[in-house]
Amino acid sequence: MHSPATVDSLEAALERAVSRFDDGSATSAQMRYHLGFTAGDRRGERLRARLVLAVAEEEGGRIQDALDAACAVEIVHELSLVHDDIEVGDVRRHERDSVWSRFGLAHGINAGDALCAVAYLALLDGTSTRPPEVTVAMTRTLHEAHLAQCGGHARDIVLQSRPGISPAEYRAMIEGKTAALFGAACELGARSAGADDERAGAYARLGRAYGCAIHLEDDVFVTWGEGGSSCGARAGRQRWTFPLVWAAAGPPSQARDTIAAAHTEAPAGAASRAALLAALDALGARDASLHEVRTELDRADDLARVFAIDRSERVRTLFAQALRRVA
Repeated sequence: MHSPATVDSLEAALERAVSRFDDGSATSAQMRYHLGFTAGDRRGERLRARLVLAVAEEEGGRIQDALDAACAVEIVHELSLVHDDIEVGDVRRHERDSVWSRFGLAHGINAGDALCAVAYLALLDGTSTRPPEVTVAMTRTLHEAHLAQCGGHARDIVLQSRPGISPAEYRAMIEGKTAALFGAACELGARSAGADDERAGAYARLGRAYGCAIHLEDDVFVTWGEGGSSCGARAGRQRWTFPLVWAAAGPPSQARDTIAAAHTEAPAGAASRAALLAALDALGARDASLHEVRTELDRADDLARVFAIDRSERVRTLFAQALRRVA
């Protein structure tokens, strides 16, 4: 989608955004560690940052004028991962130790907070020549998305502790936890290119639709895994995912009882996971979940048509590439 030169420019801009505040403290090193700026570390997809650039290009803007917003969105996402690992107790991230498990809980909290500051400074101190009032509006957009994301994480923490939740409650959670930042990424890309409020807002809605689709698709992936043959980490850890929520909300049945028990009882190995998958398959949970994904994709196409945005399908192509795991 983006040329190697553009990807390299993004990576260099991200590293500059973090390194310019390097004071030699442990926190500086931990931020660099999490973002993969130490030798041999993987970069990650940088999907949200690439979305900012894709929308900016689609709207006739320059990559250089959108790099600061791309960095800000990506760093907000990364700080949420640092804190999410703490919230759910994940000790691994990107095939290595998560920040808190490597450096300690207190350092993990502090490093996430520091990344938050760096994200907004990246947007405010960028080199773009856009009017100051546009930068203020973009900063507000990112703050609102960040706040919605925090609300989504709070909903998730509460919902995961409950014996049952509704699909509507789960939907409200993913709209904050995942979709809000995707919407902000698309909106900031449009504003970087000079789009007006209506056009930027339409891109935000398109981004949120795809954000929901990506979260739902990820739930399918972690439940069935490659080729539909494994239960997946979240189901094995008894975390509510959309397939589980959808299936548990159905009429009483033996399969539904199996699913309800999976969230309240300790994991019992491969046999228990196989029984859970069989129950989900018997109820049609995979097809129902993929139907929800397709509904979100159709919503995005409708938005693009009605508001005449993403005419070249540059943005939707980038999203489609991220959704190919269970297509």
